[in-house]
Amino acid sequence: MSHINWDVTIRFDPNSLEPSTQHGIPVPSYGNYGGPNYSAGVEGGTPPEGPNPFPAPADDLDTLFWQHDLDYKHATSPTDIAQADVNLVKALSDPAVFADDPEALLYDAFATLAIVGKILTTELPYVDPGDLPALAGAAQLAIQNFETGLAETPGNEARSLHGAFHVFEAQFADLLHV
Repeated sequence: MSHINWDVTIRFDPNSLEPSTQHGIPVPSYGNYGGPNYSAGVEGGTPPEGPNPFPAPADDLDTLFWQHDLDYKHATSPTDIAQADVNLVKALSDPAVFADDPEALLYDAFATLAIVGKILTTELPYVDPGDLPALAGAAQLAIQNFETGLAETPGNEARSLHGAFHVFEAQFADLLHV
């Protein structure tokens, strides 16, 4: 069952990697908590506290996004934000998160690459250097998973993520050789 919300309202400019509302590469959301500025099922939403949030996460992958949203909500420093991103990337590397769902695999890989890109461009001074090999390994696994998920996901919607993948690859390939 697909939890990717293909009705896109958020885009990013591939030249600056900044969000854009008018043009750029479309970025779908996932479940109730996955995606930039997307939480509790809406853009700009606030994640509810647990243990039984409403709306509930759609699946294990969405549960990771909910926890990440909570970590951001409680962050008090750039180091807290960076650690939340590192924790999410590490959690996204667990194959149990996407099980046998090619769309979950695709979104998991997309999210991993997007967050690793964010870490490399804006958060590197706040990241423990000991985490860098795990981030590089997660990104390399995500590239493989992205290609698999893209090949197994039906429909034309996934093509927007394919464009985003090439932007990531062009901008960050050299930085991933940690």
